[in-house]
Amino acid sequence: MEIFERIAHDSGGPIGQYMDKIHGYFAFPRLEGEIGPHMRFNNVDVLCWSLNNYLGLANHPEVRKVDAEAAARWGLAYPMGARMMSGNTRLHEQLERELAEFERKEDAYEFNFGYQGIVSTIDALCSRNDVIVFDAEAHACLIDGKRLHRGQSFHFKHNDIVSCEKMLQKATEVVAKTGGGILLITEGVFGMTGALGILDQIVALKKKYQSYVDENGNSTSTSYMYFTEEEVRELAESDTSLDETKYIGDEQIDGTVVDDLHHLFP
Repeated sequence: MEIFERIAHDSGGPIGQYMDKIHGYFAFPRLEGEIGPHMRFNNVDVLCWSLNNYLGLANHPEVRKVDAEAAARWGLAYPMGARMMSGNTRLHEQLERELAEFERKEDAYEFNFGYQGIVSTIDALCSRNDVIVFDAEAHACLIDGKRLHRGQSFHFKHNDIVSCEKMLQKATEVVAKTGGGILLITEGVFGMTGALGILDQIVALKKKYQSYVDENGNSTSTSYMYFTEEEVRELAESDTSLDETKYIGDEQIDGTVVDDLHHLFP
């Protein structure tokens, strides 16, 4: 069956098959009014839980004033192009320096939005020789970041430390052959359900494997546990614990990843 023929006869999947009934309500709801905790929906004032305006600053008078001044000076299309090519300005670099200073970090990198920041960070950290181990109910940005990965990945049952360790063991066997490392990804608070992550149990794994685990309260709370090539080989060949595992610290602030670079590049 050709692609377009299949699309014409496809039900649309678990959500798309109901699109004619849910569009405008459960999917693509039309919200009116200024961005805030209360907005208009179907001519009714409703409490909105789904905004990315975490700090409530989107409509702050000072923010709107600066927005208007910037639009009047440079226009809404400036800068045009990716930052690698034609979209970088001294203002981007100034913002990154100020964010790093504010967070007391060595450096910072600004992304357009948090989703892109997570996807890009995972892709940048992992080579084809590395293995990603992740919670089955991780946020979509984490799943998309994993999909860009050219190496193997293993998911463990949601908040199941036994399943997590089994996948970690499988990943260890793989990277012992490839010479890569292991990136373990979970969440402190799972954004879609509000469930708390099992960070205390992951910290227990840290003690077992002598690994450093970082978890920060982010808009997308993410933890990384990273094993070096040398440490993975040591674990695979003996029953001794790992040592000198490198720490990857990540803090996401409205699309900005702030890193302690000396942990990444000793």
